[in-house]
Amino acid sequence: MDGDAEWQRWRREIFGDPEEVGPGGPGFAALIEAAGREPRTVERMLRAGLARGDAVAARSFIALASAGLAPADAVSILRTALIHARDAFRLRVAEALYAVTRDPGWATPVAGVLAGAASEAVRLDAAVALSGFPPSVVLVRAMAAAVLDPEYLVRYQATNALLRWAGDSRPVDDVPALLDKINDRAEGAWRAAAEELTARLCP
Repeated sequence: MDGDAEWQRWRREIFGDPEEVGPGGPGFAALIEAAGREPRTVERMLRAGLARGDAVAARSFIALASAGLAPADAVSILRTALIHARDAFRLRVAEALYAVTRDPGWATPVAGVLAGAASEAVRLDAAVALSGFPPSVVLVRAMAAAVLDPEYLVRYQATNALLRWAGDSRPVDDVPALLDKINDRAEGAWRAAAEELTARLCP
């Protein structure tokens, strides 16, 4: 059985049929059980999944890290995958590196995806992922730039993240002045929202 066929078979066995997985994505209970029983097999198969650019393989490292079962070579494995990773796969690998190392520097690849991905859905995922990192001046600027994104949902997520980073637990829906700005069709209004939020975090 070639590597791709073996990965697909194992993936289906552990995570279920991709066509039948719900909107929340696959569950990882079977993966955790398998990692406790056959860690070398799990590591080998996740290497194969990463080599094929499968985001489920990257997300698996997050689940394993949470369970204290990440492979000993997880950082090296993921760093290698990150070299040629793009878009959604790149942000998932970076998230996994953060889960394994707790080094907030892995936000940098995620911020790059947020700024550069052509797909609105990928940029939205990147904004969600970036909001899970601790804020820094660089990340605040990256998220503020996303408040100027042409896609409303990206602006919405970025605004919510900046509010949380500023210590404001309200969703943007409960901050009418900001909501009006990001709902506006004019980029100038979005810019005003971004500047207001940045000023709260980087006075």
